[in-house]
Amino acid sequence: MSRDLNGKVALVVGGSRGQGARFAENLASRGATTVISYANDDEAAQRTLAALEKYEVTAEASRSDATVSADVNTLFQGVVARHGRLDVVVHTPGAVIGKPLADLADDDFDHLIDHNTRSAFNTLRAAARHLADGGRYVVLSAAPASFMTGEYGLYSGSKAAVEHLVLAAAIQLGGRGVTVNVVATGPIDDRADSLRNLPRDTTPLVAWLISDEAAWVTGQTIRATR
Repeated sequence: MSRDLNGKVALVVGGSRGQGARFAENLASRGATTVISYANDDEAAQRTLAALEKYEVTAEASRSDATVSADVNTLFQGVVARHGRLDVVVHTPGAVIGKPLADLADDDFDHLIDHNTRSAFNTLRAAARHLADGGRYVVLSAAPASFMTGEYGLYSGSKAAVEHLVLAAAIQLGGRGVTVNVVATGPIDDRADSLRNLPRDTTPLVAWLISDEAAWVTGQTIRATR
């Protein structure tokens, strides 16, 4: 496998399990120093780190809640302080609630905005401050609106805001060669066996967006559904 990321430093936010762990493995296999962050599952983080050992790269895990701006700032500052740079950020955290509009509570709204919109904003802002020139930022978002309607309308809305933030960031950071893109997969529950193969299917797309071949692709929302 190509070691095209030798000398690069990558951070997978939410990289301890599921799709995030697979993204982390792809980055490590390509030679990147790989940092995974996670909110609360120490055992999953250690399993993922063990899986990265075979690639003989520097790998570490940092406990950090993406919905808390102070945590995110400390995470990014720490990566740069320890490794001297940051080249790739992949943001995976999110939450899904499917309810009719009439049944949604204030807490449901707050939960989706925190985990889908605020968390992505926190890491995107930190990436704008800390990514090296020529860096890459990729965030997972929702499937097309025609698919994510009905009981998932609020979920889709919380993700739509992220797509607009990404477009604004792509314009602002383009002068430094930083690309900012969205991969829209629809809702994924990493704990659901019926969906276990979907993260594998999106890894090649995320991997391409991080590569040199995608240097002119930015501000895009790429739909990856089936």
